[in-house]
Amino acid sequence: PLQVSTVSIPTNYHHIYLSNKLINTETTMFGLSSISRSSLLAFLAQKGPNTTRSFTRATHPLAATNYLLHYDYIPDVLEKRGPYREGHLALAKKLIAEDKCLSGGPTGEPNMEVPTGALFVFTDLESAELFVKEDPYVEGGIVTGHTIEEWNVVVQKE
Repeated sequence: PLQVSTVSIPTNYHHIYLSNKLINTETTMFGLSSISRSSLLAFLAQKGPNTTRSFTRATHPLAATNYLLHYDYIPDVLEKRGPYREGHLALAKKLIAEDKCLSGGPTGEPNMEVPTGALFVFTDLESAELFVKEDPYVEGGIVTGHTIEEWNVVVQKE
């Protein structure tokens, strides 16, 4: 009988090798098979019984860990940020150029006129902490509080 072996590689792919070897099935973190039965049967029908076949399917690993920095702002942020804004943006752009910061910007209620805070996405914890330490908004009193959270990206648009 035809048998299937599955090999997981710590990248964005599962490699499934089909041959006359022991069946080792693997499921995803949600308990779903890596390949459907109908897809497997259709794939097997394409070649002779003694041919080694391979099938590759892209997945998103849990290894894509980012860090979310959330700021809380003073209510009159728009009036008081002026002297600090250039340095704040320059620091963010520097970390973006170094691939340490992925994005950032103001947050608040939908259709906000005045932001209540900001959200930044960093690739490592040290960069998020460095941003808080060196940000002129923090030293200038624009930021009233902050949190840093780990974010494990499981799904995203390719």
